[in-house]
Amino acid sequence: MKAAWSFGRFLAPVFGACLLPVVTLCGASPLANAASHADSLVTQQFFCYTGLDHHECLENIAKLRAELVRYSADLPRHWNWVIVGSEAWQSVVLKLHVDRRSPAFTAIEARETFREEALFLPTSARTVDLVRNVRAPLDQLLALAVSHELGHAICDGGDEAIANRVSDQLRNGDKIDCSETRNSLTPIEELYLRRRFSPLPSR
Repeated sequence: MKAAWSFGRFLAPVFGACLLPVVTLCGASPLANAASHADSLVTQQFFCYTGLDHHECLENIAKLRAELVRYSADLPRHWNWVIVGSEAWQSVVLKLHVDRRSPAFTAIEARETFREEALFLPTSARTVDLVRNVRAPLDQLLALAVSHELGHAICDGGDEAIANRVSDQLRNGDKIDCSETRNSLTPIEELYLRRRFSPLPSR
C-alpha cells in the first residue's frame, strides 16, 4: 500500500522521537554477512520503533536485509525502512487512515517504507490473520510484502495493480515494467483496493 505524503508533516507526529536507528550497527554485526551484500544496501537505512526489543529489532532487520539483497540491482537509492511492533502498528494505521489489515505501507515522497513486526514473527496470532487476509503461504508472506512495497518505490508510486505486477517481476527476476496495464486483481490487490484509506485530516 502506498501513501504519498512526507514524513515531516504526517508521520513525525505519529512516531514522535521514538525511532531507533540501527543502520550504524549493520556494518559491525551479523546483519551484513558478506561485503558484497553490505555494499548493495549501502544507501538503505533501517530503523525500529523503540517499543521493540533491541535484539528482536536486529533479528528483524537481518531478515529484511536478506530479502532486500535479492533485489539489490533494483533498489531505490537512499530509502528508509522502518519496522513497527504489531501493538503499536494498530494505532499508527488508525491515525493515518490505512487499512488495519495491511502489514506495510510506503510514503513515496519521504522515501520510507513501514512494515509491521508480525511479518517477521511466524508464530504470532497477527501473522495468522495476515496469512488469511492476503491468502499467501506463511513462508512467502515477508517476501510478498517486501516486493510489493518495492513495486511502489521503484515505480515512484503506481497503483496497487502495478505494484503487484512489479512484485512478481522482482521475485521472478524479470525486467521491471511500471507501465499501466489492465489485469485481473489478485487477492493482495483486492485487500489493498477494497478499502482505500481516506484522505488524511488537514493540519
